[in-house]
Amino acid sequence: MSTFKFNFFNDGDVTTDKIQESKENIVWLECEEIIPNKQIEDIEELVAHARMFACGDVEIGHVVASEALNKMYTADSEFKNAVELAEKEHKDLVAGKYEGGLKIWECTYDLIEYLGNQTGIQFENKKVLDLGCGAGILGIYTFLKDALVTFQDYNKEILECVTIPNVLLNIEENEKALDISKCKFYSGDWASFNSKLADTEVFDIILTSETIYNTSHYDKLNDLFVKRLSKDGEVYVAAKTCYFGVGGGTRQFETSVEKNGLLESKVCWKSAGGILREIVKLTKKT
Repeated sequence: MSTFKFNFFNDGDVTTDKIQESKENIVWLECEEIIPNKQIEDIEELVAHARMFACGDVEIGHVVASEALNKMYTADSEFKNAVELAEKEHKDLVAGKYEGGLKIWECTYDLIEYLGNQTGIQFENKKVLDLGCGAGILGIYTFLKDALVTFQDYNKEILECVTIPNVLLNIEENEKALDISKCKFYSGDWASFNSKLADTEVFDIILTSETIYNTSHYDKLNDLFVKRLSKDGEVYVAAKTCYFGVGGGTRQFETSVEKNGLLESKVCWKSAGGILREIVKLTKKT
């Protein structure tokens, strides 16, 4: 059994040597809804190897990345090949194959802390989308505050072996099957995900962390926000000001929002030191 050697919990910038580039056109994965099933049966095994995400007063249980990875490895798994390539070449991402879902990124902590300090943001009975969710920390945070959460990540293996188990870890034992039925899980490319949902499906709050490192994704990201954000909804994008080497960052993203013309953007939080990080709030223009 191969072992993944990356330290998923130490963050760094996404740079050109961490992204597997291709000169060929990338075939992005089609959207697929993932139904929680076997994970409920296996939860006891996961509990024994769980860790705790801690940010201030917030504590959220999550599976150990290496344990989850071992479950993902099957003989015919393209995901296995992509992750092994990432390991071999010391990358965090392989374009079109693996989008970093095993790592809890630094800006997730920023957004959790920010949301916890905003008394005006209410989650009870709100429809929330955790976009590019990975471990699902943002969505779980709102789920524990009685939101109705849709989790989306590029790789279905991440949802099956990381996100869904993490949601289950944070539900009371006798409520697991009932409570997780309130959540939805989708894998695949953002454009495919956007087209799969019913036209009437909109969200009150969309949360996303460290998803704007690649400027080539901005158009479909903005299209998703425009179509899936409710009239009075809010998007919170937590990201580094600059992802060195790949051209992405909050200024470039704001430029794309302005070009799109249908959303207002405002920086609502900035880090005080270290690698510059921000949270950008988006709302629909009136």
